[in-house]
Amino acid sequence: MGARNKVGSGGAHNEAEMNRGFCKGTPMSLECRRGILWRKVAPLLLGLLLPGVSFGEDDLTFFESKIRPLLAAHCYECHSARSSEVKGGLLLDSRAGVRKGGDSGVVIMPGDPGKSLLIKALSYRNSDLQMPPTGKLGDDKIALLEEWIRRGAPDPRDEPAREVEKESGIDYEEGRKFWSFVPLQRHELPVIRAKEWPRNSIDHFTLSGMEKSDLTPAAVAGRRTLVRRAYLDLHGLPPTTEEIQAFVLDDQPDAWERLIDDLLASPRYGERWGRHWLDVARYSDSNGMDEDIAHPEAWRYRDYVIRSFNQDKRFDDFIVEQIAGDLLQHESLEQRRDQVAGLGFLSVGPKMLACDDPDKMRRDIVDEQLDTTGRAFMGMTLGCARCHDHKFDPVSIEDYYGLAGIFLSTKTLTKYTVVAHYHQYDLTDPEVASRWEEIAGLEKKRGDKQTPEEEKKVLGERIAELKKDLPSKHRVMGVTEDEVADTKVHLRGNYMTLGEGVPRRVLPVIAGFGQPAMPSKQSGRLELARWIASPEHPLTARVIVNRLWRWHFGRGLVPTPDNFGVLGELPSHPELLDHLALTFIDKGWSMKAMHRVIMQSSTYRQGSRAQEALKFDPDNKLFARWKPRRVEAEVIRDSILYKSNRLDLTMWGGFLQRKPTEYIDKGKMKEWIQSPRRSVYLPVIRSAGYDELNSFDFADPSVSNGNRKTSTVTQQALVLMNSPMVHSSAARIAEIMIEATGGASSGQRADWMILHYYGRPARPEEMSRIEKVLEASMESKVSEKEAWASVARVLMASNEFLYLE
Repeated sequence: MGARNKVGSGGAHNEAEMNRGFCKGTPMSLECRRGILWRKVAPLLLGLLLPGVSFGEDDLTFFESKIRPLLAAHCYECHSARSSEVKGGLLLDSRAGVRKGGDSGVVIMPGDPGKSLLIKALSYRNSDLQMPPTGKLGDDKIALLEEWIRRGAPDPRDEPAREVEKESGIDYEEGRKFWSFVPLQRHELPVIRAKEWPRNSIDHFTLSGMEKSDLTPAAVAGRRTLVRRAYLDLHGLPPTTEEIQAFVLDDQPDAWERLIDDLLASPRYGERWGRHWLDVARYSDSNGMDEDIAHPEAWRYRDYVIRSFNQDKRFDDFIVEQIAGDLLQHESLEQRRDQVAGLGFLSVGPKMLACDDPDKMRRDIVDEQLDTTGRAFMGMTLGCARCHDHKFDPVSIEDYYGLAGIFLSTKTLTKYTVVAHYHQYDLTDPEVASRWEEIAGLEKKRGDKQTPEEEKKVLGERIAELKKDLPSKHRVMGVTEDEVADTKVHLRGNYMTLGEGVPRRVLPVIAGFGQPAMPSKQSGRLELARWIASPEHPLTARVIVNRLWRWHFGRGLVPTPDNFGVLGELPSHPELLDHLALTFIDKGWSMKAMHRVIMQSSTYRQGSRAQEALKFDPDNKLFARWKPRRVEAEVIRDSILYKSNRLDLTMWGGFLQRKPTEYIDKGKMKEWIQSPRRSVYLPVIRSAGYDELNSFDFADPSVSNGNRKTSTVTQQALVLMNSPMVHSSAARIAEIMIEATGGASSGQRADWMILHYYGRPARPEEMSRIEKVLEASMESKVSEKEAWASVARVLMASNEFLYLE
């Protein structure tokens, strides 16, 4: 029993590493201790502030990156402990001050911005109550404060804010001792007792953890369970009855390995795993924010991601192309198109396009790009250092602006004006481009009032002839080089209050293998990308193999895949994480190679029935069983269409017929969701969503997210039972079943339906329940087809169909 109490202790790194600080001076200063304690107790303490409300990492990051700098820039002069005179008795530089309010009473009502005195003062609706007195804040800033209050006003501050010090307070040497900044290390395979269980090296590490907690691994899953698991995991589609039967009857010793190879070779693999990466890349076909204009070429980035996964592109190359694809050498137009398409990673983020301050707009875009790059590739929350040294991680404000200088030397928009146009590359084939130029000239002439009607008719015929079978122009969203320059520290994040200059550079805490020299005539994006993609980088390989593990098992070895810093959780198996990272590098940064390593392990092939493990390790931190989980929203939709023979497997291309500065036609969304195309190809609109997907926790496309939540709410059942797509799919499968079974009995038909949806023969109690449903339907005088369609709807809404077992 004593050993079982160690479940989730995180191995040798955990407590030892957490007892180190990053601040200069004593081995562990007071501020460092506070930061470490905060990581452990923040969710508990913040939950106590507002009964029934808990704050997640995203909420705290929102405060640090958006709200704290806004308060510092516009409120602290009159409402902080450092003010010469505190106006109105209101302090806004601490959580306690915000909660207490001032002479006029409580200023915020958490969860309700409309009733919050702060918002009323900022809106200037009352001439006797206007803040700040120097002039009304921009609507974008007020919107951020409203969103903060709507979230419950998350606020981690436990003391008045401090001025940014001239000298960084970060102790990089101490910071490099934190587990995630330590170089990758090769570890010997742990000694285990059950030597017959491991199939590969992964199993030695997981079994060692189980044995230390007196747990035994679950029995291997059945073949029907395994084949369904593999198909849903790698393709996001269930296997057909024939595919299940083929695997069940394949008694060759390499049957499992061959199945994995076949699945990885299919184009369905890239669609499934590319969608995982699109969550991380906060992919969207629209801008969102204040001006939800179209991104009509964003689909080229989406297709680039799918293509990269299908081609098993080296992940280090994948990184470089997404940050600096335009700066790479190329040997063909096709290669150039592929490299530049990767730049969509930097370009598709949300932007405040109605901002009338071009300098602020530009810096906000850079902040979003920098924070997303940090989270996606390194698991670091870099945006938290925009206004002050990072409160928890060894990243100073100077470090932030050293990186920001790289992105400030990069152009994302053609002009930083209201509703600006993003930068485009025109990579149209020269012959095609020539025909489009000719068409443009003819259309201009046809539109001339001086052109005779007879000639206009001839011109129209010529234009139609030229357009026949003519491909569209090959335009790509991306970024390009801008005027190259270092930047200065923005005190409190305000670009109008500048400190000392900072040369463009990478993070000193991770520069142990070399600080790359920044070129004088380029932004430095290529140097940054290659630094991130280096095998010497301690974070990059760890972060991506942890993402792989999370997407396979539903839980990462580090449970916070987007945060490997102090506020993130510690690895449950640190030695295994390093082993996987080094294996990934050794295998040429191959994603498909890592799928094989993970899926061929005994750890992956376990069944879910293990009462002992469930009792002592309910979160499955030790991976002593397979933990069933509901599949993602897209998998549910695609599986329903696929099982009714309605899924259109056409690849590539976009839906939006819009110019880059035109607004999204949200009325089209009902039409798009009824399309039989795979969900990965449907337009993602930031300001709106599809109920069929959002009800099942589709990722927020405005932020990088490698860890989708899984909720269970009543609305999900209502969507499944009432969706037109579900009804039409059920009607279709009823027709197919009736035709396929001919004059079969209702019991035989019930068996057909169970086998079709669940991949196994029906059980007696299931056949009995279906018989009762049919009898009730007949009494209601519905048709045979309608009766079986109702059975299909029930099966599609069942846990066995919706869960990955």
